[in-house]
Amino acid sequence: MGGERKHRRALGGALGILALVVCAIVAFLVWRPSSPGARPQHPLSSDDGPSSAAPDGDTESRIVAFCSDCHAMPRAESFPRHAWHDRVRKGYEFYAQSGRNDLDPPPVHVTAAYFRAHAPERQLYPEPVEAETELGATFAVEQVTLAVDVALPPAISHLRWTRLEPDGAPVLVVCDMRHGGVVAVGLRGRGPRLRTLARLNNPCHVEACDLDADGAIDLVVADLGSFLPDDHDRGRVVWLRRREASGRFDEVVLASGLGRVADARPADLDGDGDLDVLVADFGWHRTGQIVLLRNVAGQGEPPRFETEQIDPRPGTIHVPVHDFDRDGRPDFVALVSQEYESLDMFLNQGDARFRLRTLWTGPDLTFGSSGIELTDLDQDGDMDVLYTNGDSFDNSYVNPSHGVQWLENVGRLEFAYHRLTGMLGVHRALAGDVDGDGDLDVVAVSMLPDQFLPREAARRPPASILCLEQTSPGVFVRHTLEAGSPYYATLELADFDDGDLDFAVGPHSIGARDLPHRLSIWRNQRISTSR
Repeated sequence: MGGERKHRRALGGALGILALVVCAIVAFLVWRPSSPGARPQHPLSSDDGPSSAAPDGDTESRIVAFCSDCHAMPRAESFPRHAWHDRVRKGYEFYAQSGRNDLDPPPVHVTAAYFRAHAPERQLYPEPVEAETELGATFAVEQVTLAVDVALPPAISHLRWTRLEPDGAPVLVVCDMRHGGVVAVGLRGRGPRLRTLARLNNPCHVEACDLDADGAIDLVVADLGSFLPDDHDRGRVVWLRRREASGRFDEVVLASGLGRVADARPADLDGDGDLDVLVADFGWHRTGQIVLLRNVAGQGEPPRFETEQIDPRPGTIHVPVHDFDRDGRPDFVALVSQEYESLDMFLNQGDARFRLRTLWTGPDLTFGSSGIELTDLDQDGDMDVLYTNGDSFDNSYVNPSHGVQWLENVGRLEFAYHRLTGMLGVHRALAGDVDGDGDLDVVAVSMLPDQFLPREAARRPPASILCLEQTSPGVFVRHTLEAGSPYYATLELADFDDGDLDFAVGPHSIGARDLPHRLSIWRNQRISTSR
């Protein structure tokens, strides 16, 4: 009920007001796999002295009312004590910029004293426990160069292993949201083969489909429209339509005038036999929504789309589609970040009309949601959600809550929350049988600011690639495959060559980090070495 009330309130409010965090921890200048490009902000205050006296009961009530008016109340333990002067100041600045004057904010120094009185002097970052036994798979790492004549570093935002021809070998499709490239990389046969499919603005997600039902495989691409966060109308959904004769792709804009489009999923949502497109328009402060591009073309006509708003909130990262209630109509799950930090299911009531059901909500608006993937992790026949929260590009602070989560489908549209491991800066996690023992393991990657805070969060180089081995049903142990290189926003897990699961990662640079233009292909040696 709480989630439904929250949704109804969102439907009734103005987007600009909803998108501004009244007493937020920070402006959500997030980078996501689906919404990258944030510029880190560092706290201005370094006052580490004792906190002021806590306010009286009436003043505390005013603080709570002000700071939880349009989002959950910030948790004081989300930041160390010295950081709260700057966090509160920014919150008051956002309120002033929102144009609202209907609240009763206490003096800023009083609110800062309240949070400082409840905040820890320093946060605790438990050291995750590594597995006592070795992973039943080893990897040989191959580097694939993407470019040699580009000055700026890459920003690999999505990787997708897919076929571009119905009877052809799969390829790795790469999105680089800084340089605009959508590139296919062949990984089978003699040496990698690269082919540029399109040059867009800021592509960040790609899905294969046959949008016009002509038998050729097309691509649908979410195009942010800017590298850094901004409120604009340059976001697009682009159809890369394959020419059957030449094998080339034509660029067709399905929708424009949107905010920063983070995800686009083709699916027949209205049940009329053709493909529609579900769009996560992440936006920023005053822009953003979930929209449906409804295919209204008649039989035999080229696809033609009309835009319908499904949800007005900004901040949606991913919108994977699945029939959760098994009624024959595709539903979808949306990960809505920003001040919401909410995992919401949209149940299809027919003709692409949806009813919202909140599955889970993060404990604090600094939870840092970064991505979801649908997978039957326990292989019990229903679809679970693999969920990562590791975004720290809003303020460069990492949070002890960062990690990989499993929302287990326990039936009747109820989900049980399980924390699988902590991982600072985790941005993407995928499930697959890495060690070949019949159950599903998890591979996860992290991305952190060049200089993240606080320094004591990582007493040793932070994990950049993990494998969580499932040793018994629902029990996972941790294997760190790589540490000290937390600049991966995405990964792909698939069989690139010989029958076992490999994976690929690509670098994503936001700040001053000068990263090489190459992919890292981690080829699983489990089968090849056993032959």
